[in-house]
Amino acid sequence: MDVTVINPFLTACENAFKNMFNLTPEHKEPYLLDVLATRHWEISGLLGLTGDYTGVLAFRLHVVLAAKMLEISGMQTDSAEENEELSSQLVSEFTNIIGGNAASAITHKNINITPPVVIKGRDHSISWPRNYPVVAIPFVTQFGPFEVDVCIK
Repeated sequence: MDVTVINPFLTACENAFKNMFNLTPEHKEPYLLDVLATRHWEISGLLGLTGDYTGVLAFRLHVVLAAKMLEISGMQTDSAEENEELSSQLVSEFTNIIGGNAASAITHKNINITPPVVIKGRDHSISWPRNYPVVAIPFVTQFGPFEVDVCIK
């Protein structure tokens, strides 16, 4: 996979965490994701990529990190249900920011993004396209790990 396409997603994610939450995530070595392996994430923000490149972007994390992101953002909730809903909205918007900023940084190609969706539930799975590789970019923060997965044709 072309690093001129993958690196903007890595940079967009790091910058968004720094700017929005004053957190500096440390990225680990990207790797090819085994799409058949069980992943232990609890929340995934997904969006589609269209244009000169097509594919899927996933921002995947645990509820502990999502709750910390919500807390740092200063959003107040009155109930567990409202907290869960705001966490989903935050993950959705954060996924949108990563995708939008990365797409804007890839100036040599036209890339558009679809509205994000959020999938929740322990060990949920994503049915990735089988014909194209999925590059996983793992990160760690002081509040837990997360991963940005990119599948682009």
